Amino acid sequence: MREAIAMAPSDEVVLHTIELRHPLFVDDDGNPDSIWVVLNETDIVATVEAGAPVKGGTAVTFRAFSFQFSPPGVDTTPSIEFEVTIDNVDSSIVENLDLAVTDSNKIVMCYRPYLDSDLSEPQMLPPPTFVLSEVKVDVFQVRARARIDIDLRGAFPRRLFTAAEFPGLINQ
Repeated sequence: MREAIAMAPSDEVVLHTIELRHPLFVDDDGNPDSIWVVLNETDIVATVEAGAPVKGGTAVTFRAFSFQFSPPGVDTTPSIEFEVTIDNVDSSIVENLDLAVTDSNKIVMCYRPYLDSDLSEPQMLPPPTFVLSEVKVDVFQVRARARIDIDLRGAFPRRLFTAAEFPGLINQ
């Protein structure tokens, strides 16, 4: 991300956006939707990448809210968790997150940087996703812990070396 910002023209503005995704988030017609937020003074309409799980390839309205987070860096001690805060949230965000925290499905956060001059697609493809935990919601702020969305439950490496496929593994 630092390299992309350093290479961008000096008059270019980077718009930081996040999407909060959960199966219980739906629009007025009952279709899957997300909470779309931009760190900006005004709302923006930007196109989400074609392969996005929600509204892929379509233009969505990112609502202006103040938020902050520092994704894990590679320059410092590696960490897979960080804190996310969204300030001055409205009642629709509070209601959706109140429903989501009581559900067993995970809340996913997707980070997408856009250039002010090019809202046709995010500047980072694929955009990184994180899983939220310890979500605390009140009328003023949403605070949560985010971690990189890596499934650590499976075997590593993913390929299993079995005796049927690799007979040399059997000790005779």
